[in-house]
Amino acid sequence: MEESRIADKNTPYWWEEAPVKPLPRQPLAKKVDVAIIGAGYTGLSAGLVLAREGRSVAAFDAMNPGEGASTRNGGITSGSIRPDYATITRRFGEEKANAIEAEGKIAREFLYDFIRTEGLDCDFQLVGQFKGVIGYDDYEKTARSAEVLAKRLGIEAYAVPYAEQRNYIGTDFYRGGMARMDIGGLHPAKFHAELLRVALASGLTVHSETHVNSIEKDGSGFRVVTSAGTVQARQSLSARTVILTARFPSCAAGWSRFAAGSSSPRSSRRT
Repeated sequence: MEESRIADKNTPYWWEEAPVKPLPRQPLAKKVDVAIIGAGYTGLSAGLVLAREGRSVAAFDAMNPGEGASTRNGGITSGSIRPDYATITRRFGEEKANAIEAEGKIAREFLYDFIRTEGLDCDFQLVGQFKGVIGYDDYEKTARSAEVLAKRLGIEAYAVPYAEQRNYIGTDFYRGGMARMDIGGLHPAKFHAELLRVALASGLTVHSETHVNSIEKDGSGFRVVTSAGTVQARQSLSARTVILTARFPSCAAGWSRFAAGSSSPRSSRRT
């Protein structure tokens, strides 16, 4: 029997169209209002908002900006909560469940508006999502959750019975499910590249391949020691990806292989 082989590729396919790369070296400011550790989605988003409010902000990334989780994910703009609505309601009550779901809706709407108003070229498509279930009892629960999302939050969500699911996903494997039309997909590396472009244009300084060795409380601010020097910051924000490399190289290799196999929004639009 022919032995199966793992593809030699160990970087995300996303990087083929939007490669992560180092930025030109920038002089290190002696003082800033805010020092951000990490230049992925979180770090750049925070830096963009602060810079536009007139703050002096420097972001430090130990790798190339976006080389961590930001460009290694599936690109699905879900913001959905792992437990279903019924489970959240049972654990925390109806009011809390509605608030959690509403926050996810607000986050998606903010993202879509941000992409549109900033003119971000990231292959975004609002294509919807199908969530299949295995058992018939699960279908009834999922159908009720869809009804609640539609009635209470105004989300275009509805149950898809088994007899109709092939029209959505081309298979009879599941026993029905739920469709949500407020979820889409984008190219995560392109989105990061565009976010970086907008953040830099707004005045954020990003230092790539610059390790933050320590952050120490110093009077009314923080002393941030980096591989490029020391900067004094009034405030600091940690927005890092934890990557297993030196101590757990096998885990890091497996994570890279998984990320390299991520599908594009076009191929996952009906899943």
